[in-house]
Amino acid sequence: MIETRVKKKLGTFLLSVELADEGFICLIGRNGSGKSTFMKVVAGQLPIDEGFVKVDGVEVSKMPVERRGVVLVTPGSSIPHLEVDKHLVWGARHRRVRVDLARVALVKERLGIDFTGRASALSLGMKERLALATALLSEPRVILVDEAFSNLHDRRGFISSYRTLATEAGIDVIFSTQDEADASLADHVYSMSEGVLTRCP
Repeated sequence: MIETRVKKKLGTFLLSVELADEGFICLIGRNGSGKSTFMKVVAGQLPIDEGFVKVDGVEVSKMPVERRGVVLVTPGSSIPHLEVDKHLVWGARHRRVRVDLARVALVKERLGIDFTGRASALSLGMKERLALATALLSEPRVILVDEAFSNLHDRRGFISSYRTLATEAGIDVIFSTQDEADASLADHVYSMSEGVLTRCP
C-alpha cells in the first residue's frame, strides 16, 4: 500500500496529490502534467513542501532514498558498463537481498530477456527490459515506472507479464503513460493534469 498527501512547488508549477492504493496502478497524463515530479517525490529525489509519503503504513518522507524500499525506473536507468546477468542481480546485491538463481531465470524467461552483452550496447527497449527486471529482482516494496514501458517490443504483453511477476512478489507498481490504452492493464487508474491527480472510475 502506498499513501501520499503531498504538495511540491517548482517555479509556477504546483503538485498537489493525494493517493492511497495498492497493486498495479496506472498514471495517465500528458507531458508536463506532473507525473515525473510525483514519482521523484515518492522516490525521495525531490523533497516535499507539505504532507507525507507512506509505504505499507510507514512514513518514509524523511528517509534517505536507499531506505525507502522504493525503486524508480526511467528509460535511462540501466547501468552502462554491466553485463546483462550481472546487471539483473545488481539491485538485489545492493539492497542485500538473497539472489535466487531460479527466480532470475524465471524473470528472464517471462520478460523476454534472451540477450547478452553490456547494457551500453543494447537497444533502448532492451535497456528498459533490463532495468525493469533488475528493479523487480531487488524486491522493493514499490516500483515506480516513469515512461519506461514506452519503447518495448510487444509492450502490452510485457506489461501484463510484469504485473503478474510483481503481484506474485507482493510489490506495488505505479507506472506512468501517455497512452490511455495502457489503463486496461492496471488494477487502478489515475489521471494527472496540472499537478492534480484524479482517480478514474
